Amino acid sequence: MDILERCDIMGDSRNKWKNIGVTEKFNVAFEGIFETIRTERHMKFHCFCTIIIFILSLFLDIGKNEALAIIISVSLIWIAELFNTAIESCVDMVTEKYHPLAKRAKDIAAGAVLITAINALFVGYIVFEKKIVLNMKDMFYLMKSSYQHTVLSIFVLIIVIVICIKAISGKGTALRGGFPSGHSALATSILTLVTSQTNNPKIFFLTLVLTILVIHSRIEGKIHTFFETMVGAFLGWAVTYLILVIVNL
Repeated sequence: MDILERCDIMGDSRNKWKNIGVTEKFNVAFEGIFETIRTERHMKFHCFCTIIIFILSLFLDIGKNEALAIIISVSLIWIAELFNTAIESCVDMVTEKYHPLAKRAKDIAAGAVLITAINALFVGYIVFEKKIVLNMKDMFYLMKSSYQHTVLSIFVLIIVIVICIKAISGKGTALRGGFPSGHSALATSILTLVTSQTNNPKIFFLTLVLTILVIHSRIEGKIHTFFETMVGAFLGWAVTYLILVIVNL
């Protein structure tokens, strides 16, 4: 395939992009991110580090300026890695043979990722150096004294884990379908939270019925398989139970 044919294909792709709906554009954008996570080992590592940084930022006493610095640094790493992957794909599309300019393009793109990673390391060190030790006790006190913070943290963590697993497994989109079922995870999380707060069997069974209805609706609507909903349900229970145990230590 020569360059002109490739340009025609790119032109057709741009026309198709203009004609799709807003929701589909979001799905396409998410798919680009997921594809990078699935195929690039470095992006998997960035995803893991992002989860760790998010958890630390959520529980530690971080000011607005520090939070903004972390958000910008993490975003820059993701953006640089996405551009790096895109540049590598474009170079490989044009030529599969060794060429000095192709090597130069890939090396420069990799250098951009390296700079953003070093910047993030410095920012993380400056922000978390003393706060991890000094605020560890305050974090557990906040979790124990404020049930709302605990619940919010659990929900956010479950959503992040589900999206990352979907990206790695390559099934479904961030908002619909795939492995595992996010709705089932949140439903069983709520069931676990309610169970931990009440001794009334009527409330427990009512919440259990609602949880089963949520899981059944995902299967009945053919959005998820039985296995996907069961894995999601186990994930929601496991994350919620683990955090509740840590908070109550």
